[in-house]
Amino acid sequence: MQTLQIIAILAIAGILATHVQADTTLAKNGKSPYVIVVSKDASPSEKHAAHELAQYIAQISGVELPVIIDRVPASQRMVLVGDSQTLRSLKPGIDFEALGDEGFAIKTVGPHLVIAGGRLRGTMYGVYTFLEDLGCRWYSSKVTSIPKKPTITLPPLNIVQKPDFEYREPFYTDAFDADWAARNKCNSNSARLDADRGGKVSYGKFVHTFAELFPPAKYYRDHPEYFSLVDGKRQDGYAQICMSNPEVLRIATDTVMQWIAENPDARIFSVSQNDAGLNCQCDVCKAIDAEEGSPSGLLLRFVNAVAEEVEKKYPNVLIDTLAYQWTEKPPKITKPRANVRVRLCPIGACEFHDYETCPNNKSIVDNLREWNKVTDNLYIWHYNTDFGHYMMPWPDLDELGTSIPLYKRSGVKGMFTQGNYSAGGGGWMDELKAYMIAKMLWNTKVDQKTVIAEFLNGYYGKAGAAGASIPDRRDKPIGQFLDLLQNKVKTGNIHGGIYIDIYAPYMTNEVIAEGRRLFDEAQKLADGPEVLERVKHARLSVDYVPLMREALAMGANGTPEQKAATLKKLEAFIAECKADGITNLDEGRKIDQTFEAYAKNLR
Repeated sequence: MQTLQIIAILAIAGILATHVQADTTLAKNGKSPYVIVVSKDASPSEKHAAHELAQYIAQISGVELPVIIDRVPASQRMVLVGDSQTLRSLKPGIDFEALGDEGFAIKTVGPHLVIAGGRLRGTMYGVYTFLEDLGCRWYSSKVTSIPKKPTITLPPLNIVQKPDFEYREPFYTDAFDADWAARNKCNSNSARLDADRGGKVSYGKFVHTFAELFPPAKYYRDHPEYFSLVDGKRQDGYAQICMSNPEVLRIATDTVMQWIAENPDARIFSVSQNDAGLNCQCDVCKAIDAEEGSPSGLLLRFVNAVAEEVEKKYPNVLIDTLAYQWTEKPPKITKPRANVRVRLCPIGACEFHDYETCPNNKSIVDNLREWNKVTDNLYIWHYNTDFGHYMMPWPDLDELGTSIPLYKRSGVKGMFTQGNYSAGGGGWMDELKAYMIAKMLWNTKVDQKTVIAEFLNGYYGKAGAAGASIPDRRDKPIGQFLDLLQNKVKTGNIHGGIYIDIYAPYMTNEVIAEGRRLFDEAQKLADGPEVLERVKHARLSVDYVPLMREALAMGANGTPEQKAATLKKLEAFIAECKADGITNLDEGRKIDQTFEAYAKNLR
């Protein structure tokens, strides 16, 4: 009896084994039995994705897979990119409606590989995810890593992904590159994304639009009542508008409708306060503010009224506004319409610590949670640089690693993360932060430490890997310096916002000395001239702080000889920055203007 049971079990196991899908060999020894198949009706991004897949498979394995339009012989082994009649005939069991515009599935179906999803960007994102799983990385617009694998063998696959946020924008200069954005699954408004790369979440008007809706030069002389009343005077210049005035609402609505007609490809139009205080204190506005418990209530009533009219003619267009400074606190009564996106801007946050545990951020977390009760369509404007000193080492990596998942848990649907967006870029660890943010905006559950280590290894080689994640931290100096900064603000309970001067308490003489030692070591470890240039660029930030401190000190108290020596060092530093393409050391001034501000007392 026992023997018969064993035989029966073995027989069943044999039957099951015949239904277990075997590994798929996509390429081996310079050959492949596969072709890439796309539909004749494929979207621009699906066609682009198919050719990207062919290009990178060739780089990886040396095998060029032909791209075929739709129908192929039944015996042909296929990589099916996007939905098609051929794909449907295989009955792959993909719920395209559930995937939306950006979700995708990667599946092996018999001997075939399927990468298919939303026609707008989903299939394309699936292709790039598949290539990432093969080891491809696009660290920056100029630095990529493509593995060499003469044999590509795939296990049975059944992967389904959708993004954690509907809008994903790392606002860094290098991240504006179209290929980098597409390959790292960012649909950024500011990226140079075209139809082949899936387009983008396009803003027709982006932010602080009251000045565009009501230019004082056009309206103030004849209609001062359109503008905010502050301390008994209607405000001329860059202030706010009187949102309780019916005529103001009418003009704003007509203007927004005109904007949409003039820019039919845009998805979102911002109706948002100017970047200033001076909100209206007229009797009607004040009464609504009191009723709502916050000026955000009046703003939402105004924006909702515009959005209601927009929806009648343009049901797919969204209206965007801000919860910023005087509107950051949510209202008690009014809720945004479904076609309204509120962008919460925690501009006063400490960016060095976990928001939920940092006492400086209690009101910000409270506002976030309260806004989550008000709307299911909250966006975030997050700040991640020192706007007064783009080059300042600014330890916010750990905070980003906790804040982005917090936003997801709090119902946030879209994120704009503002870094150094100047023409030349080149701020402190800009490329690392853009890469890390891109990965976390797609999937908040990724291991942030692993992503950092991966970037530092790929971008800086032996000089780079993140100390906190890599056992051999002693020969990874750039990672050690990042850890040193993070530990300094954590153990010293040092808080930091978006304007920290060069005397930041975490940049002690000891930290600067250790940073210079570590970058000396990093330069010795750099593999080749290109990596050395990346290391030297990162080192600029460590040299920036003591040099600017010296320039201020010598400008105030130095001897003529000391001033001349410091000026010479400052000139050399600026020349090195310019050679790296850097155009701005801070927001609002060109690099030569910043140089003059420091140099004027040294001459």
